Amino acid sequence: MKTFRFLALALALIGLPAALVAQDAPGKKKIAITKIAATDALKSRMAKQGVTLSLESVLQALDSQVYDRVLNTRRFDVLERSDADALATEAAATGSAFSFNQVDYLLTIRVDSFNDRLDTRKLASLGKTVSARTIELSAVAKITEVATQRAIASTNFTVTKRDAENRSASQIEKRGEASDELLIQVVREMAQKIASRAADAIYPARIIGKRDKTVTINRNDQSGVKVGQVWEAFIYGDELEDPDTGEVTREEVYVGTVKISRVTPQNSQALIEEDSGVDRGAVIRLKDDVGEEEEEE
Repeated sequence: MKTFRFLALALALIGLPAALVAQDAPGKKKIAITKIAATDALKSRMAKQGVTLSLESVLQALDSQVYDRVLNTRRFDVLERSDADALATEAAATGSAFSFNQVDYLLTIRVDSFNDRLDTRKLASLGKTVSARTIELSAVAKITEVATQRAIASTNFTVTKRDAENRSASQIEKRGEASDELLIQVVREMAQKIASRAADAIYPARIIGKRDKTVTINRNDQSGVKVGQVWEAFIYGDELEDPDTGEVTREEVYVGTVKISRVTPQNSQALIEEDSGVDRGAVIRLKDDVGEEEEEE
């Protein structure tokens, strides 16, 4: 009998640390994305230019793409957009705090600039005129911590894409009615930037493993990480208090750089290029990006 009790106690003690770890392990944060809208000034300008349809297409496409990109960061539990938007509007009208099923963060996006134009050039030597479509999109994304109603991040993003193929005057289509391919590229890039910013603001990218000169980073192939990118690595130091505002932050000590060598659906790997203490747990931030052509090479 005593032997049985001893074995039961031993098994309980063995299981205790694992239970504590499971209890203390952080879970995914819940984020709600409100319906994306354009500013009143932009809507008025688009109406005067007669391209309201193009703007509405952008907003609808961006709404779906942002939801998809945020979900695929695998950092959050993403809540339904339409419900979140309705409740946020109701809360603003009544002056109460927004609450959506104990959501942790609210992502609000406003498109403040959109241009869809044809740039025309005269080629005197060839005796003809060519035009290329250019689309510019600008948006402000704000992340609010619902519990405190405090904005923890607000960033302006701008994406510009120019059609690679020039068209002769006889091929020019009405602005806003041409192929949607360029528009889709702009929307996807904007959505990726917003999703990456949301993930980095709440869950900074970290090194979660190290083997010799190779490190593993907790960012997957849906997070905007590309082979060839260079990231800077930091470790947290002492707490720092701003004497003017009283805000307390953590010192960030630079410890080197890593270059992305492989990207998978689970995470990414990088080779250490400069090492002054790069190790597991270090926070990393993008230093040098690569273009699509460089990534393909």
